Amino acid sequence: MTEPIRFALVGKSGSGKSRAAAFLSKRFGVPHLKTGALCREISRLLFNNEDKASTQRLDDALTGLDPSIFLRATLRPMSDSDSFVVDALRFTEDLTLARSRGCKVLRIVAPVDLRERRLAARGQVFNLAVDGSHRSETELDDAIVDFEIFNDAGFEALEGALSRIVAEV
Repeated sequence: MTEPIRFALVGKSGSGKSRAAAFLSKRFGVPHLKTGALCREISRLLFNNEDKASTQRLDDALTGLDPSIFLRATLRPMSDSDSFVVDALRFTEDLTLARSRGCKVLRIVAPVDLRERRLAARGQVFNLAVDGSHRSETELDDAIVDFEIFNDAGFEALEGALSRIVAEV
């Protein structure tokens, strides 16, 4: 039996994690697991928005119950032999869980101004002074990762960098 292909992405909001995860998912033909989708869905139900302030309030409340609640919920349908790509780890416990499931961890980094433009383009309210300092944005800043990509150009450049990483694994 071959080893499952597993990637987990780390990075700040708007850095390009979802784009990178979509590329890896398509490249390997594996599920793209979206940890933030559940949080955003709950935020829409409770607050009628997906603003960072609302999703971060949910993070604070629900991770008090289980530090990796969103990642565990996202991983629930996956078996020990399944391949997958997780688009966003936010907390130390998430990183530990992803590593225990055999994930290669990839950090996506992008300049603040570009991240803000990307978030605005998708209609997500993001206040850098407040939302950017939340632990979901900063806790994994110094985490050791397997790969890092500086995503300051277009999707083609990101795709090229990802292709180089794929060739290494």
